[in-house]
Amino acid sequence: MKVLISGAGIAGTTLAYWLKHQGFESTIVEAAPKLRTGGYIIDFWGAGFEIAERMGIIPEIMKRGDRIREVKVVNERGHRIAGFPVEAFSQIAQGRYVSLARGDLAASIFGTIEHDVEAIFGDSVDRIEQTESCLLASFKRTGVRYFDLLIGADGLHSRTRQLVFGPQSRFEKYLGFKVAAFEVAGYTPRDELTYVMYTRVGQQVGRFSMRDNRTMFLFIFSDGNPELPGDLPEQKTL
Repeated sequence: MKVLISGAGIAGTTLAYWLKHQGFESTIVEAAPKLRTGGYIIDFWGAGFEIAERMGIIPEIMKRGDRIREVKVVNERGHRIAGFPVEAFSQIAQGRYVSLARGDLAASIFGTIEHDVEAIFGDSVDRIEQTESCLLASFKRTGVRYFDLLIGADGLHSRTRQLVFGPQSRFEKYLGFKVAAFEVAGYTPRDELTYVMYTRVGQQVGRFSMRDNRTMFLFIFSDGNPELPGDLPEQKTL
């Protein structure tokens, strides 16, 4: 069976891994020109950690990840007003706990399948047609191909879902908040392996000092406009 997976994120690469081990022929198509890097930090433990062990990628994940020591809440002057050590979570998880960027997790998974699964970057499914015997997928750049199954793993604003069920405006419910995450190099001050956050009504900003002199920022803020910025300049303006 030939399976087309739209999206080379965590879900798409994980699915391709397990389909490969069940004898399926998978193709991943990703709109980005290469694997997406960065993304917000996730705490990786529990069921996800167990599955990653079965996939044999825990050493790679631990190499890419960071072990946060503390979560610290500060006021508008940067003074600590609350916090807690993360060691408590690690003890509960018996050491099976690490924090890493979403892109690093996806890259760890993709490394196990990149030589066994066809991956098409810089392209996306533009149109689909169901026939009696197969699915015809029209790509924006590489023409029409047939598959037995199409699986959408292309995120919150899934193009695949829109092609099948219609515009996302028919199904989504905007909750009034936006989230943005980005990574910078050489930022100071640094609080090594500490997640620092400042919160006020309708706004929160957090930063996490990672290895290699990198810092991850996460912004959460209320916004009455449900429209998303269309390009990088618009994202920066927002």
